[in-house]
Amino acid sequence: MGAYQLIVVVLCCLINIADGFDVVSLAVAAPALTREWGIDPALLGGMFSAGACGLVIGAFVIGPMADKVGRRPIMLAALGTLATMLLLSGMAANIWQLFVCRTITGIGLGTLVVCLNTTVAEYASDKSRNMALAILHIGFSTGSMLGSAIAAVALDQGSWRMIFFAAGALNVVTFVFSIFLLGESREFLARRQAPGDLDRINRLNRRMGIPELTALPVLPPQAAERTGTFRLMLAPDIRAQTLLIWVASVTYALVGYFIMNWKPTIFANAGLTPSMAAAAGVVTGAFGTAGHLSFGLLGRRIGEVRLTMWCLVGAAITLVVFGSMPPAHLPLVLVAGLTSFFIVGAYTGFFLIAVVMYPPAIQNAGVGFIVGFGRVGAVIGPAIGGFLLSAGLSRMDTYYVFAAIAVIPAVTMYVAYRLALRTSFSSETPEPQALIAEPAR
Repeated sequence: MGAYQLIVVVLCCLINIADGFDVVSLAVAAPALTREWGIDPALLGGMFSAGACGLVIGAFVIGPMADKVGRRPIMLAALGTLATMLLLSGMAANIWQLFVCRTITGIGLGTLVVCLNTTVAEYASDKSRNMALAILHIGFSTGSMLGSAIAAVALDQGSWRMIFFAAGALNVVTFVFSIFLLGESREFLARRQAPGDLDRINRLNRRMGIPELTALPVLPPQAAERTGTFRLMLAPDIRAQTLLIWVASVTYALVGYFIMNWKPTIFANAGLTPSMAAAAGVVTGAFGTAGHLSFGLLGRRIGEVRLTMWCLVGAAITLVVFGSMPPAHLPLVLVAGLTSFFIVGAYTGFFLIAVVMYPPAIQNAGVGFIVGFGRVGAVIGPAIGGFLLSAGLSRMDTYYVFAAIAVIPAVTMYVAYRLALRTSFSSETPEPQALIAEPAR
């Protein structure tokens, strides 16, 4: 990869660090907010849901628009909106103003989740793509930890507003960097073919060390047809794969977000002290980072679809083990770490599959729908966990239920893997043809 490609990947990782900070900003500010404004827990839950709903809108609606109007303007608009809304959140005078800000913040975050993955996939070389996407996802975890650290300092000084101001400032920095460093998608320019697009492509080619074009490529007939994006995702040749990965995304998120939201409570019920639970969070976070990196290293070698399937099988097995174990602290933490390893690895796998599965013309839409369906599962999963725990189910019974749910995406990805052996749906088979030459490998 050339210097400019590396710069774009690092920039996207920096944006994802800011996004990780943004996501946790309300969670870490919530205790101070509750004390200062006397917020009812139900209303605070509505605030969290507002952000989640915004994420769904951004992933389903705004992110896919990048296929039609360009990735650069959509990303800049999302970054500018995030910076503005976070700064306004720090100045909010009441809960309703903060509610509006968090909803719009969620829309910006959902948009960027889609565009960051497709941008890194396009700018990274074929050989480095999997690792580049893994590093992108590590950025989000890094941002979450950074937000928690800044929040600890801010709350010690009694200022929850500083959390939002710091998050907003970080987004201002990424917005400014993006104006100067972020290029448009070359594939989008080759499809749009507006006046000046040839010069724009060649400027990017020079920065990436690619020979310049003498003319724009001739569009194949199917690229020129005005076929709806949704219909293209459900075209006969990829309909089965699309439906399978949607089902897998929803059911995977049911399990993953249950674990993320209820893990501290589960640990507390098992007798861990607050300090031990915090240490457990560090351990499971380290296992999750290892999951990102491992998938980046092994995805191309084993096959993205197949490795995602095995990660989901591993998650189901470790959930059963975790539920069956006696409340011994260290073994519980280690098994929870293994569960995080497999869950996070599967998360990376979904994005790697999507950027290979869908042709460039609908890549943002394809990733957006996977993210959107995942966010639907993110809303439902914790609610199911709360219902089961409030109904008196033990740790064992609750984890058995979610282990059974984890089998669903494992089975759907197995079917997808079998289809991948016959279609261009994994790195084991040829990728869809791009309109313009890719960087030298």
